[in-house]
Amino acid sequence: MTAMVLAVLPGAAVSVWAQASAIPSAQPNVSADADVHGRQVLDQMVAALGGDAWRNRRNWKSTGNFGIFYKGAPNDVALKFEEMHQTEPFATRFVVITHMGSNIGELLGVPVGKDHRDIVELMTSKTSYEITYKGNHELPKDIVTEQLRQRDHSLDAVMGWLKQPGTGVFYEGTVSVARRLAERVSISTAANDTVTLEIDMDTHLPVSREFRYRDPVFKDFNVDREEYDNYQLRDGVMTPFTVTRYKNGDMVGQRFIADIRYNQTLDPKLFDPEVPLSGKPPKR
Repeated sequence: MTAMVLAVLPGAAVSVWAQASAIPSAQPNVSADADVHGRQVLDQMVAALGGDAWRNRRNWKSTGNFGIFYKGAPNDVALKFEEMHQTEPFATRFVVITHMGSNIGELLGVPVGKDHRDIVELMTSKTSYEITYKGNHELPKDIVTEQLRQRDHSLDAVMGWLKQPGTGVFYEGTVSVARRLAERVSISTAANDTVTLEIDMDTHLPVSREFRYRDPVFKDFNVDREEYDNYQLRDGVMTPFTVTRYKNGDMVGQRFIADIRYNQTLDPKLFDPEVPLSGKPPKR
């Protein structure tokens, strides 16, 4: 389960410089104030994503398939998923639809009983749980830390940084990403936490998100990167139906959305860690 969630939750790699090399001849006329120009590019991006429809998403529900990679090589099995997310209070419910008996344990690297056909991970504002038919247990601290790091560097979170005092925006020119020209903009907080976005020059949609963080064990820097493709319009919001995540240059996960709907009526019990998969609270 650890590998699954860290690979596919979005809400997530090293800069692939060979795919994102600077192209000086393609540089547009840049304002002398890189902060102002960078913010203009970000405003265009938000408008392309849907403007108010994107800003005002309350929740969403998506379905699709995902794959897990190790050292860039995929596992043989692609799994189905169902994800439900709410913005206030923050919570994400990720359901792995396995129907694979005990083989899923070997695939995900965790012990899973034969009677567990569906596995749920529930991420709240402070921690994460694995939920089975027998109840729940909190995930290890290092896994929770990684998941919260992903959340805190998501596109939604980074757009929130712009409202914070001391946040700087830096326009870094044009790059080539997967044969598309993109504009690179970095956003840094007063604490020097930085996220870099690469934004398609034609569509103004984000094609990648990248950030670095210090490894808690080896003390060097890890680089986390997501790339976005196959945008489709749903409920007024442009959504990438293909999301690929990299860590230190290795592909670690890929998600293919089959459908997604925004601002749905979602049962609050879906985000209650005390409700097991049966839908009934466990007996005390």
